Amino acid sequence: MNRSPSRAATSTPSTAPPAAPRVPAARAARLPGSAGHHWQWQSRAACRELGSTRFFHPADERGEDREQRDEAAKQVCAGCPVRAACLDHALRTREPYGVWGGLTEEERRELLRGRGERAVATATRARRR
Repeated sequence: MNRSPSRAATSTPSTAPPAAPRVPAARAARLPGSAGHHWQWQSRAACRELGSTRFFHPADERGEDREQRDEAAKQVCAGCPVRAACLDHALRTREPYGVWGGLTEEERRELLRGRGERAVATATRARRR
């Protein structure tokens, strides 16, 4: 039996900032980039100060509870000045979770399946006008 101290106990605390979460390469390729203008719409979003619990369901949430939370999120989206930009982002990057631009992940998947990528890109550009 090895009685040496654990790695956690012997390691020196790092002064480096924590690493950014890893994004799968296929998904990362769809992200718009680090330029601020790609993300400015988020600063005007109606959900900005509301936290994420209204927009992202817990793993065990089902049925009526989930429907009510989704509906509450969609009500916020309905009055949002950047709803089209939010939905465009979610569709382009294939956001896998949450309510974005007034649509749940299931609704976005259905939209992508039913209309195809080119049609979705055209529709989201038209909504911004």
